[in-house]
Amino acid sequence: MKNEDKTKKELINDFVKVKQQLKQSADMLDVLPDIVYKLDSDGYFIYINGTIKSMGYLPEELIGKHFSEIIHPDDIASVSRSTVLKKYKGSKTGDKNAPKLFDERRTEKRGTKHLIVRLIQKGWEREEDSKNVKSLKTVYVEVMACGQYDKAVSSKDKAFLGTVGDIRDIEKQKYVYAAPVNDGEIKTSLSGPDGIDADIHDKKYEGTVGIIRDITERRIFEQQKAKLEKRLQQARKMEVLGQLAGGIAHSFNNILMAIQGNISLMLLKTVPSDSHYKKLMSIEEQVRSASKLTAQLLGYARKGRYDVKRFDLNRVVEETSEILGRTKMGVTIHKELAEGLFAIEADEAQLKQILFDLYLNAAEAMIDSGDLFLKTTNVTHKDIKSNEYDPKPGNYVLLTITDTGVGMDKSTKEFIFDPFFTTKHMGMGTGLGLASAYGIISGHGGYIDVESKRGYGSTFSIYLPASVEKVRKVLRTADEITRTTGTVLLVDDEDIVLEVEKEMVETLGYEVLTAGNGKEAVEVYKKKWDKIDIVLMDMVMPNMGGGEAYDRMKEINPRVKVLLSSGYSLDGEAKKILARGCDGFIQKPCTIEVLSKKIREILD
Repeated sequence: MKNEDKTKKELINDFVKVKQQLKQSADMLDVLPDIVYKLDSDGYFIYINGTIKSMGYLPEELIGKHFSEIIHPDDIASVSRSTVLKKYKGSKTGDKNAPKLFDERRTEKRGTKHLIVRLIQKGWEREEDSKNVKSLKTVYVEVMACGQYDKAVSSKDKAFLGTVGDIRDIEKQKYVYAAPVNDGEIKTSLSGPDGIDADIHDKKYEGTVGIIRDITERRIFEQQKAKLEKRLQQARKMEVLGQLAGGIAHSFNNILMAIQGNISLMLLKTVPSDSHYKKLMSIEEQVRSASKLTAQLLGYARKGRYDVKRFDLNRVVEETSEILGRTKMGVTIHKELAEGLFAIEADEAQLKQILFDLYLNAAEAMIDSGDLFLKTTNVTHKDIKSNEYDPKPGNYVLLTITDTGVGMDKSTKEFIFDPFFTTKHMGMGTGLGLASAYGIISGHGGYIDVESKRGYGSTFSIYLPASVEKVRKVLRTADEITRTTGTVLLVDDEDIVLEVEKEMVETLGYEVLTAGNGKEAVEVYKKKWDKIDIVLMDMVMPNMGGGEAYDRMKEINPRVKVLLSSGYSLDGEAKKILARGCDGFIQKPCTIEVLSKKIREILD
């Protein structure tokens, strides 16, 4: 009897000791930053450590529940063994075509490693489709797991699983591989370091043990990095295409200047009754059309700000939409224009062209019949929600243009701001409208976004920086030729442009000196600066550009008067030269009337 009592007491002590050891092991696992779990052969939790509390669950409430209850519904198919078996019927676990498993049956090297899935926190509900990792109820995790069987597995499995489960070492340097035969039964083989299999008895699958690591912060970093890389690639692409477009536009404008100059000179000597008068006027109109095309190219290159003034955007929206209403009778225009709208500083003519392009695109998307909604409002940089850029802090004016047209699919949206991309038939569009809009708005320090879905219309949002000053009304005067006297130093590296501009300036009554580049111009000015009233100088030239030439002339005569002339527009380098005291800028091509007015403005 005493021996029996002693045996019972020893068993109780052993039981208590084992229980204490198990509790100590569980307590140790609870302080780990990773979730440690064990599933039975059907995928139900039989153990999970306290780290699961970070997701709002208590360990005891998950015991007996299927693992799929904490997996995001969209990720179930990629982690469920039963799904894999149905999809790949007859194939072995570990097949290259099969996705990795959460309820893993394979062991050792073939077990699950670095499987990334989403877990749902307690209280999760189906949300709108979104790729935002920062969703409050979704956690990205990395899973590592391997199967357990009725006999021991390898020492490496033991090292991997630690104290979780009943694990015994069977033989050093040998690995257990498992392939399903039927539900719950597997055929296994031993493989040594040399990779040669040895027959062993069938083993019964008992469940899966694994570790889950929260990698949400890493995913956030990866997403942010991907967005920045995409933004950088887009910026580089836009910059390269912009340089190409700007160079083409600059060269083309020089050619147009020669044509326009000769037309202006011929028209001065041609009366309206002359048989050639209408033809000359027609050529001049075509030059204007070509000039608009180069303006779009310069706009895309962000070198398209010609005449920046402060004005009220509501007025421009009213004027442009009124013209659209007269030309597209089937389009019903709805306007919601904010009172007290901030003024903006922009090139009004270019902004009007952007709006007309967007209106016409909307009308075509609605097949000339539908509703167009125009809305303006004051916002700040905090209201700009696009992921494509980081807006500068400050106030902005927002204009939204919404149509009820056919909308766009995702692939079309990705390219709509690229130059020469168009969805119209051959010959029906240049593909420069939206590209130009993107460049011009960016050049003004603003942003443009588009939201669209096939069959649900499109919304373009234009954000323009607000001006700190109020709008002032400006009275316009008619262009006219003023004939006068004086001496002009004309500087241009294009012989054909130099020739026609020389004749135009001489027609205005001035004596003309010429130079083919900046260096030559400085030498001429050094010798005759006291006789030269104004310098009309190209900006981009070999040997020495207009900017450096201006600085050298200013050293000779601090009061030198210079009118810059360029196939580029009032932006970039030209703006810097003007900031240093240069007197004015004129855009090529220009008429003799515009040239006359600019010269007189500076001299007077």
